[in-house]
Amino acid sequence: MLRLQMKTRLPKNCALGAIKEIAKEAVVEVEGFAKIEDRIKSLVSFKARKVRDVIDNLPSFCEGIAVSHEEAKVLIREHTCLIAYPILESGCIINRVEIEDNSILWDVICDDDSFVKLIRELESYEVDFEIVYKGTPEKDYEITYREEEVLKIALEKGYFDFPKKIKLEELAAYFGIAPSTLSEILRRGQKKVLERYFKE
Repeated sequence: MLRLQMKTRLPKNCALGAIKEIAKEAVVEVEGFAKIEDRIKSLVSFKARKVRDVIDNLPSFCEGIAVSHEEAKVLIREHTCLIAYPILESGCIINRVEIEDNSILWDVICDDDSFVKLIRELESYEVDFEIVYKGTPEKDYEITYREEEVLKIALEKGYFDFPKKIKLEELAAYFGIAPSTLSEILRRGQKKVLERYFKE
């Protein structure tokens, strides 16, 4: 069994991009995909201060529901996804997806055969991709490639110093993501590092 993390560009006219554009300051995460013939359904969760404003402005191909004052679930009904489709078609399982400003980080579980098929499928669809991690699935408290990258650069730039040498907003601008997204990644990464430290 392999765990694969790869980064792709956010395609033009992508339904996920449309959600991210509406929920600019929200932390957006894709929870699941389903393939129906040549169409894809997606379940997206997001955290935002004004959840109701985001839900009220969703496109017609979406259906949203608030699960709390700051969190909502959105079902994207049958859209075309030139990246999710070849991943699912190759027999891989999409474990998690993080959407950034102009890119998507895909966390995929596969075996050797489906990995080879995935690479062929992505190349046949002419998808520009970068593999950032390929290895065995980690324990829940192992940090992801993205969390490690963010924590390392935050440490180098003095975000954890007292007083701070760089503000959250400046660090978010460096990564090209919203401060709320960066804050979520930092919290997740710090929690995993602390869990690993105290479990040893």
